[in-house]
Amino acid sequence: MYEILIVDDERSVVEGVAATLPCEELKIGTVHKAFSVTDALSIIRRHSVDLIITDIRMPGISGLELMDKLREVSPSTQCILLTGHAEFEYAKRAISGGASDYLLKPVNDDDLIRAVDKALGTVQKEWEELVSRDNTLRTMRDNLPLLRRDLLLELLLGHAIAGDALDDKLASLMLPFTQGDHAALLLIRLEEPFVHYDYKDRTLLEYAVSNVAEEVLREHCQVWSCKEAHGYLAFVVKINVAKATRGVPRQTAKEQLERLGELIQRQVETYLKGAVSVVIGEEGSFPEQLALSYGNALAAFRKHIGRGKGYLLPIGEHRETSAMQTLRQLYEPPTLPDLLEAGRWDAFEKKLELIFKELEQEFSSSAEHAFETFCAVTGALAFVAHKSGFGLFDFLPQNERASLSFESFETFSQLRDSLFRLASLMRSSLEREAADSHSKLIHKVHRFIEDHLDKPISLQMIGECVHLHPVYVSQMYKSVTGESLTDYMLRIRMEKSAYLLKTTNLKIYEIGNKFSYQNAPYFIKQFKKVYGMTPQEYKDQHSV
Repeated sequence: MYEILIVDDERSVVEGVAATLPCEELKIGTVHKAFSVTDALSIIRRHSVDLIITDIRMPGISGLELMDKLREVSPSTQCILLTGHAEFEYAKRAISGGASDYLLKPVNDDDLIRAVDKALGTVQKEWEELVSRDNTLRTMRDNLPLLRRDLLLELLLGHAIAGDALDDKLASLMLPFTQGDHAALLLIRLEEPFVHYDYKDRTLLEYAVSNVAEEVLREHCQVWSCKEAHGYLAFVVKINVAKATRGVPRQTAKEQLERLGELIQRQVETYLKGAVSVVIGEEGSFPEQLALSYGNALAAFRKHIGRGKGYLLPIGEHRETSAMQTLRQLYEPPTLPDLLEAGRWDAFEKKLELIFKELEQEFSSSAEHAFETFCAVTGALAFVAHKSGFGLFDFLPQNERASLSFESFETFSQLRDSLFRLASLMRSSLEREAADSHSKLIHKVHRFIEDHLDKPISLQMIGECVHLHPVYVSQMYKSVTGESLTDYMLRIRMEKSAYLLKTTNLKIYEIGNKFSYQNAPYFIKQFKKVYGMTPQEYKDQHSV
């Protein structure tokens, strides 16, 4: 939906233009109104305005000057100029300044609608061009290192990517790997003295070590690298058969990788004056072997902490070091805290089901993994509870609070049922709290509007009244009531006007004045929009 801004120092012109436009037909979601250039510039800086309809002659800064400033603040915004002066110079300056159209006041309704439709069509075309294939490909090339890294991280974590989709990704990112290739994983960790460096220097060292490793490996391998979540440098390598194995049995690829790992360590020590540890995974089918090699490499690093001088470890010879496995579902994105913070309770419960399924199928005798699950789930729930101003125990009945401890559970089903119950109680309470809060807020908004019907009311005024951002208030009101604030204000004014027409002898313009319509024709137009007849026709129809 588009956002437009109408600017004129005459309120009746602004209101008349706004009332003329068929917003739904033109896909206009928001109509901003300004009665000076200063107000207009303020709105432009705070909102993504697609089209401005402005008078040329206004006190202070003119519409033409506004258009010039607009080019600096929001060059993509279209502009339609209105004026009561038909001089050619105005038209010439408007066109040369980039105006979408130039209309003379009083503006014919059909001409205005055609001009707005044309301008918004230009906006739509520019957006379509922005997301065109050429721009998409150019953006992808600009972000190629980031996209390559993200894909490698997905494969290391074992995320399933359909065969054809993976082939397309590898090809589009110009990576020299195909499914079924024999590939291996090298994981590099910085040791002494790099571990003591601050963030900035460590980042530079990681970049330097990565360059050293790639230079060594590219002599003999196709390489794909990234920095993974634990801060290690990951390198997926495919040995070039022509260089590494010509006339040599295939099994020496492992020895080749060990020699390359040793060379990386020597180069880093010689040129960067420090140590790195290198874990080399077993060669296997790409990409299936990656997640297993990655898990084994992480386990190897966890069991070789604090040596500092650096070591070279081929994983195949130390398979026993990775006997303890982790709960994959517990840490695979989206995580439990992410789902709760986003208010995605249904997705949270589905995630919890997957965690317990993995727990019961693969770790059914492991109290340690059960404890890990208990801590992770209660920690995520406590995080959201505290952000909402509650304590975790606030959601449990008094007699159940003592049972919220790991020692109180004897079976997986007890643990599961207790955590699901806690989540359900939290969800019900927080959603009820949110509904009550919205109800009170809407009541306050209604009171403010009804107390100020005799004055023009803006979203900004309503936002200030309830101490919230006006855009949030508008969106919340529409989502809860199904009616926009603008429609509500129009409806309530017209209902009260209709009551006065039926029960008093006030003149039509007097009734309009009572509800901030100083322009009688505009009041009549708005009344007819709601009731399908003019105020006089309505009065005549309901007179005794």
